[in-house]
Amino acid sequence: MAENGFDASNLCMSVDQNGTTDMLGWGVAAEAIKGSHLEEVRRMVEECRRTVVRIGGDSLTIGQVVAAATAKGVAVEVEVEEAARVGVKASSDWVMESMNKGTDSYGVTTGFGATSHRRTKQGGDLQKELIRFLNAGIFGNGTETIHTLPKSATRAAMLVRINTLLQGYSGIRFEILEAMTKLLNHNITPCLPLRGTITASGDLVPLSYIAGLLTGRPNSKAVGPNSEVLTPEQAFKMAQIESGFFELQPKEGLALVNGTAVGAGLASIVLFEANVLVVLSEVLSAIFAEVMQGKAEFTDHLTHKLKHHPGQIEAAAIMEHILDGSSYIKTAQKLHEIDPLQKPKQDRYALRTSPQWLGPQIEVIRYSTKSIEREINSVNDNPLIDVSRNKALHGGNFQGTPIGVSMDNTRLAISAIGKLMFAQFSELVNDFYNNGLPSNLSGGRNPSLDYGFKGAEVAMAAYCSELQYLANPVTTHVQCAEQHNQDVNSLGLISSRKTAEAVELLKLMSATYLVALCQAIDLRHLEENLKHAVKSTISLVARKVLTMGANGELHPSRFCEKDLIRVVEREYIFAYADDPCSSNYPLMQKLRQVLVDHALLNGEKEENTTSSIFHKIGAFEEELKAHLPKEVEKARAELENENPATKNQIKSCRSYPLYKFVREELGTGLLTGEKIRSPGEEFDKVYTALSDGKIIDPLLECLKDWNGSPLPIS
Repeated sequence: MAENGFDASNLCMSVDQNGTTDMLGWGVAAEAIKGSHLEEVRRMVEECRRTVVRIGGDSLTIGQVVAAATAKGVAVEVEVEEAARVGVKASSDWVMESMNKGTDSYGVTTGFGATSHRRTKQGGDLQKELIRFLNAGIFGNGTETIHTLPKSATRAAMLVRINTLLQGYSGIRFEILEAMTKLLNHNITPCLPLRGTITASGDLVPLSYIAGLLTGRPNSKAVGPNSEVLTPEQAFKMAQIESGFFELQPKEGLALVNGTAVGAGLASIVLFEANVLVVLSEVLSAIFAEVMQGKAEFTDHLTHKLKHHPGQIEAAAIMEHILDGSSYIKTAQKLHEIDPLQKPKQDRYALRTSPQWLGPQIEVIRYSTKSIEREINSVNDNPLIDVSRNKALHGGNFQGTPIGVSMDNTRLAISAIGKLMFAQFSELVNDFYNNGLPSNLSGGRNPSLDYGFKGAEVAMAAYCSELQYLANPVTTHVQCAEQHNQDVNSLGLISSRKTAEAVELLKLMSATYLVALCQAIDLRHLEENLKHAVKSTISLVARKVLTMGANGELHPSRFCEKDLIRVVEREYIFAYADDPCSSNYPLMQKLRQVLVDHALLNGEKEENTTSSIFHKIGAFEEELKAHLPKEVEKARAELENENPATKNQIKSCRSYPLYKFVREELGTGLLTGEKIRSPGEEFDKVYTALSDGKIIDPLLECLKDWNGSPLPIS
């Protein structure tokens, strides 16, 4: 064990089952992604809901970062491992001893970056100047402007920076870390500029504002628990930091600013949401298959086993689980058997290849998550103080390339998820492709005055276009900085910010799409009830009009009933529901054709008016006109009054928890042109629930019985 509390020889090292030492860390990385992605998301969610976040330098998780950064209405306490004090003190003491001995150390006795050829013995003043010149950000008119880093990202950055410094390689006093912890625990957040960092040499400019608050710089500001603006004096008093402002010792300013905490902190928040959203997209794809009367064989395990990609295999297994036993799928199978030519043999790509499309995105997001988790547990400043070897190591761990690359890749994955969502949405609202649902998912009685989700489709196109633009990489736009010293730099925070924007767009799309799917579910329920009413009415009318002749004899037309009912089963109800007896709509045309076909087969009996089927057509149609519109309206009214003839199929499906959440907990309903409520009002409710994390529980409830494996191949 080294003097600073960490045994550096064991970092990133493990021994596999064959006794081979993993000196390069690949084994550790591989071990981290064992098990299902869903199980990992469940762990993240559980961690983000803890009220205590305990950090010691090497085991911080993304879930813990989110817990400390975004706690809403819940007091989250950050606790620092006391055992880390020894190592932190050892490195701090080493710096002071080195300074006193006259040892030449970067950032302690030298200038910074390209001007490190300069020398000084005024180590404390050097740190003060470092913070001053790095306070180069712009805030605009106040603390809550578009140029201020969001509070959650700042809190995440503080937590991550404390975690790094606890490892005892940075040369800073433990008391400063305790002060930062008190700020977090009293919900006091320094104001950091949104822009101005290239995340190499670390996030210098934004982190300097945390240092500015700790040292009492007059330009520093903080935001309190109630969003009140605080001076450094007020912040320290409210946080109960009794030591007063810190006079930085040699190396301490550099230790505070020379790291990747801001980019990594925001990346942690972004990836938490990305992980939830990709699971949501898997479940929404399954619901899409349900309402589209899709064929569930696209989830068969053999197909995906033969492709070998774990993300795809898991996506398919999750969809398979949702669809297994689904009443929608059972109904669709019957329809496909009755009339195999009613729809294409194979579903379109947005449905059939959704596991293949989502699988790589899951893998990218999962790998990026692990990369950022390694980063938030890394020592990423310079120089590193190796007390055990009595030396300062000059390197470049401040280079945030893992952040920039992970965020670029994540943003590309998010864009692909959004593209799939838009493709599915476009099929859902298009009556050429949606297997009998009304155009634009219009739910009202009069389609001429109800355009449903037409505006939503335009909005979805806008979201998707912007999302695809954001998929362009940030890391290809590196500029040479700081007098050609920082000639390559990661742009980690910039990429994190753009990925945060992408996440917001995907949440807008997810909210819109989920409401549309709930609309489709309700329309399938309406379809079922209207079809039941039409079949019952036609059956009654057929028996009344077609069974007997004028003199009470059995009439040849009595054999038409079965074929008349078959017409109803095959005809899309919303193609005629607004005026079921219109001669311009297909129902009446095809019912008449059935009677005509039977009449043509009636032979010589047609010459006798008492046995003629042709002579029954007029009476049959008049009787239908007298009863069918009333029965259709009655069926619709009964459903609206929550007394339908048939129950909603969704209640017996594994996807029901999401539907129930949107309809019952959020209070949304069927959208029609007859109501004042606009689609956007409903989308807002779901978006807010997504942003507040309230959708997580119903989402995971849909998958509570999944055992982590696909169904056996049989």
